Amino acid sequence: MSVLNNKIGKGYVLLSTYICVAVTLLIFIVLFSNSYDALHQVGLNLFTLEWNPSSNKFGVLSMLYGTITVTFIALIIATPLGISAAIFTSQMTSSKGRILIKSTLELLASIPSIIYGLIGIAFFSTWVASIFDLSTGRTLFTAGILLSFMILPTIITLCDDALHNIPKHYSEASKGLGMYPYEIIKNVLLPIASRDIAGAILLALGRALGETMAVMLLIGSIDKIPDPFYNILSPGQTITSKLGREIGESAFGSLHFSALNTIGCLLMVLVIIITITTQVHFKKERLYE
Repeated sequence: MSVLNNKIGKGYVLLSTYICVAVTLLIFIVLFSNSYDALHQVGLNLFTLEWNPSSNKFGVLSMLYGTITVTFIALIIATPLGISAAIFTSQMTSSKGRILIKSTLELLASIPSIIYGLIGIAFFSTWVASIFDLSTGRTLFTAGILLSFMILPTIITLCDDALHNIPKHYSEASKGLGMYPYEIIKNVLLPIASRDIAGAILLALGRALGETMAVMLLIGSIDKIPDPFYNILSPGQTITSKLGREIGESAFGSLHFSALNTIGCLLMVLVIIITITTQVHFKKERLYE
């Protein structure tokens, strides 16, 4: 009976894997097929700055810039805060306190993105406009700040699990050697959990790249790269905010619709490249151990 159960379990796992791979390939094929007209008619002009559907100009560089910039801002803010909070919950609080904090964070992660967007409009955009004396607070920087709070629960929860699951004898042996708590965390626990922490950041990166509604409400939705390019206090556009605003206005089968599918395909390719690069990096680390 146990042999039969093992075969059923193995078959279920393999079937689930094949279904996931098939669904991923199907999504990519559908996006690519709908992008064919834009790739064929617009070609390399896709990688320009001007987006004007009435003139059949579909430059995506400003959206790519906005996506990378907002995601970078969010990770820069959320990563150190998330890892620090995970260290606190996993190493410096009681079991009851840890469960309470994690439960609260999981509730934060379940809040719809539109709610975050409304909070961002009411508070963050006002603060940014006031602090930096801007006419509007709907900027790349504001969107990045809000996005950092949205991915923070993911980083904290997964990093906390990674640190908490390290066997206690590592900490006990380090204490026996006379190491201070700070040294134990820095030199023992964080290096051991580094892979899982990197995985948490990767998942947060995926969430940040795919976020639409909250970013769309706060980024300003202007198709341009700031001048100078590092001026993150300017309005901008991301791939997801562009899709959210215009996909409903484009006629199915039109060149405009095809161009929007193209930038969606670019986003998917970007995520796949990041995922494969990370997997290759981790595989090399395992080979060297």
